Amino acid sequence: MKAILKNIYLNFRKYLLRVVAIFILDKKIPHSVSGLDIRKILFIRIDRIGDMVLSTPALKALKQEFPQCKLVVLASPSNQPLLAHNPYVDRVIVYGHKNGLRKKIGSIKQLRGYGFDLAIDPYPDYELKTALIAFVSGAKSRIGYASYGREIFFNLHGPGVVEDKHLIDLTLDIIKPLGVVANDKRPEIFLTEDEKEWARNWLEKRGVGGRPMIGIHPGGYYETQRWLPERFADIANHLQKSGDLDVIILGGPGDERLVHLIRSMIHAEVSTYVGDDLRRFATLVHSCHILICNNSGPLHIAAALNIPTISFMGPTDKKRWMPIGEFHKVLRIDNLSCIGCNLGYCKIRTHDCMRLITPSMVIDAVKDFMKI
Repeated sequence: MKAILKNIYLNFRKYLLRVVAIFILDKKIPHSVSGLDIRKILFIRIDRIGDMVLSTPALKALKQEFPQCKLVVLASPSNQPLLAHNPYVDRVIVYGHKNGLRKKIGSIKQLRGYGFDLAIDPYPDYELKTALIAFVSGAKSRIGYASYGREIFFNLHGPGVVEDKHLIDLTLDIIKPLGVVANDKRPEIFLTEDEKEWARNWLEKRGVGGRPMIGIHPGGYYETQRWLPERFADIANHLQKSGDLDVIILGGPGDERLVHLIRSMIHAEVSTYVGDDLRRFATLVHSCHILICNNSGPLHIAAALNIPTISFMGPTDKKRWMPIGEFHKVLRIDNLSCIGCNLGYCKIRTHDCMRLITPSMVIDAVKDFMKI
């Protein structure tokens, strides 16, 4: 019933917005931006960490196509640290979702003050927020995905959403009408030598170093994305038995209780890092030989840093969220009828997509990676 009502609402919204567009919005510009003077570009990415990581190939391609432009990214408080030291981004503006109306109006005034020539909204879904931001930014030209009427806020012709594409390809597809083609689809995060030195010192103080280190990140945006805590503990106990490996448990904001629970089930001492400094989190991931994690932002951070990963995928859309690059093992029970449901709850109440992934599968994957 919820799906039916949602579909009715979205279709009603689409036709209502199209009627509104006839009276108050500007006309479409032809498919190409050839001849337009592009000097200032706004790229809107105010969602989650993984989305920002997977947008970095598009940012690189834009800067390479328009090297003279000033490329500004509107980011969220949580994902903006990922752009630090990125040579393809000239400025980052933080948009706080939880800000009051006055601060949001202030943010819009700030955007309008730039005089953007082009605003890009790569969000590949039906929500209106980012499309509205592109419109009120004052950018002369605007492009984004057409979905249930959100296209009326753009004046360049953008594509429709293709469901079975990776997010990297979806983000690159939105800039193809601008004549931008990416030669490199690899996500990138740029760490400084000082940041790497901080990680080495942090680990050395805890007696970690000299042996391959396995990172474990048990968190995930939705509970259905998370492998069972006791399974993570089983893995840590098994890996530490040989004495040939170090283990570190990593967590971000909100993961404190989960990390504490897992640590309480591990027999030997284990280092943990739980904090809200995403740059330091990334430097510790970079120090790992392998990262074991759920399908979440840290998975894509590790992939962008060329760290091998072993990850668990259940309700997540496989084609959209697979890690990019070599040496990534995704554990997934493909023969389940409900696999890839993309829900934040288990509709059959078994959580089989995660429960049926066993510690032995992970240990086998670790052994395979250690041979490389």
